[in-house]
Formats: sequence, C-alpha cells, structure tokens
Amino acid sequence: MQVHPFFVSKKRMITTLLLVILAMAVLGGLLFLYGGIPPLAALTDSAAFTGMLAACGILNWFFYAYIRVWQAQVVLALLVQVIGLGACYTTLSLAGLEDAGAFVRLLPLRLTAGLLSWIILMQRYHILQMADAKPEKEREEAGESASAPNGWIDRISVKDSGRIHIIQLSELLYIQANGDYVMLFTSSGRYVKEETMKYFDTHLPSATFVRVHRSTIVNIDQIMRVELFGKENYRIRLKNGTCLKASSPGYKLLKSRLNL
Repeated sequence: MQVHPFFVSKKRMITTLLLVILAMAVLGGLLFLYGGIPPLAALTDSAAFTGMLAACGILNWFFYAYIRVWQAQVVLALLVQVIGLGACYTTLSLAGLEDAGAFVRLLPLRLTAGLLSWIILMQRYHILQMADAKPEKEREEAGESASAPNGWIDRISVKDSGRIHIIQLSELLYIQANGDYVMLFTSSGRYVKEETMKYFDTHLPSATFVRVHRSTIVNIDQIMRVELFGKENYRIRLKNGTCLKASSPGYKLLKSRLNL
C-alpha cells in the first residue's frame, strides 16, 4: 500500500492536523454564531462532521488515481457528505445534544463547508499526483545519487536526521511516488527522498528496473510472479510478499524487458 503523502514527514502530519482543527473551529464558530445552537452542541457537531470528512479524505488518496470519471467524483463527494452528516447526527444523539429542527435548518451550512473542504482536498491531491511529472531538476548537491560510467546510477544516498544512508541498487525492492517525494523500499526499511519518478525512471538500469505504473518502479530481480487481476489489471507479487499494481502499459513494458 502506498504511504500517504500527508504522513511522509512529521511536518506534514502536524500541518494536516492543524488544518483539520482549523476547519473544525471555523465550522463550529459558524454553527454557534449564525446557527444559534449552544457552544457544546456546535463543537460536538463540528468535530464529528469535520472528523469524518477528514477520515474519508485521507482514505480517498488510495483510490483517487483510479476515479477519473467526473460523474463518479461528484457522486463520491456527495456520498462523503451524507456519511459526514450521518456521523454528525449520530454523535449528537449519543451525547443527548440533538435538535432535529436545528439540524435540518443548518444542513445548507454544513454541506457548503463540507463540499468546499472536499474540493480543496481533491485539488491538493491533484497537485501531489502531478508533482512527479514536473520537469526534472539536475541537482549537484553533495550526497546525491552517484552515476556509473554508463550513465546509470549505481547507488542512492538518502539524508535522514543528520545521517546519510547509502542504498545499493541490489538492496532496492521498489520505488513509489508520494507527492513531492519518492519512497524507497528495501529489505531493511523504507526511506524518503525528495526526487521525481522521472529521474529514477531515466537513471536506474533499464535491465533491472521497470516502471510498471505511473507511481511505481520495481526491481525485476525481486519479482516472484505477475497475476491478472480483473480486466487489464495486473498485480506484481514480490519475493517478500509485497503486492504491487501494474498498469496495462507497465505490464507490456515488463514483458518486453523480460523478453516474453
């Protein structure tokens, strides 16, 4: 499973949490000031609704790349609002704070806040997904990936809390895109590096590494088998048990590299 881009660093985790709290505070204030409901009910209402939207939004990242039809995106957005409203009313009922009349009267306010938050989140996801398509920037910084004589890199260096990890290509299982970063997976752990997928796609030895999906590059030597999963959907199972998705073009490229 991909690592969520909001959780690749402590800075992003804290920023995400603060934004959720801010959204709760804003909606709670609107419910109290303009909705005329008691402060405790407004706070509980806002926390339940915003919290459920945040949970659905975080989970949606793992499916966002596969929901391309705009009608499906609209249906999903409305469904999430319904789930949020259900969680909100259930929480108020359990706390003994429900007021059916006020709840119905303030539905437009909740829906407006919820849909705006969802649209902003989806735009952020779009920006993160497109980040690996940005023009490649050459980096001369010390500690960057070293190049072999034939132009391929032969190892990758990663800086982490003042330490530098040297990853040999034989240790690298696969790479996945995570917004502005990539995640390098090895048998001993995973490492975050601020680099583009395009960079690794063009600098890793093509005989060993294949981009099987727009967000995944895999080490051929680590593949145990390739399975058909649905129509033109493929799964690549690695020797360590990890299961990765492959696109149709990625599967064709893999077959070509394997001379099949």
